Amino acid sequence: MSDEKKTGRPSVFTQDTADVICERIAAGESVRQISKSPDMPAQSTIYKWLNENDGFSEQYARARETQAEIYAEEIISIADCSSEEAGAVAKARLQVDARKWYASKVAPKKYGDRIQQDINANVNISLIDRVLEARKRARGNDGEGTS
Repeated sequence: MSDEKKTGRPSVFTQDTADVICERIAAGESVRQISKSPDMPAQSTIYKWLNENDGFSEQYARARETQAEIYAEEIISIADCSSEEAGAVAKARLQVDARKWYASKVAPKKYGDRIQQDINANVNISLIDRVLEARKRARGNDGEGTS
């Protein structure tokens, strides 16, 4: 057996690898694309690191936010550059819609659909009063019955 170091996919977390992953995420690549590179960890390893390492998880979340910003800018560029040819317009619309959808998923607070929820909480006090009154009657009108 030789003393040469085995090369292969990284499986032990290092900040250098995490930095590269997050740079590539921010530039628009998916975890699936990144994990296809022979010098990058497997997709399952990246997700394991995200679950086990809070610092990496936060760094990854910021990279996804940056990615959403890039996609938002691309949407405008794609829309502005599409030609009037029907196929090109349809393709541009599809590209824009895909990026809008993706941005809404990775940065929902900023790019997601805003849904207003009105919560109407009516507490039926009369029911509570009836239960208390029934308990009072069961113990006697003066409230000094046995408990």
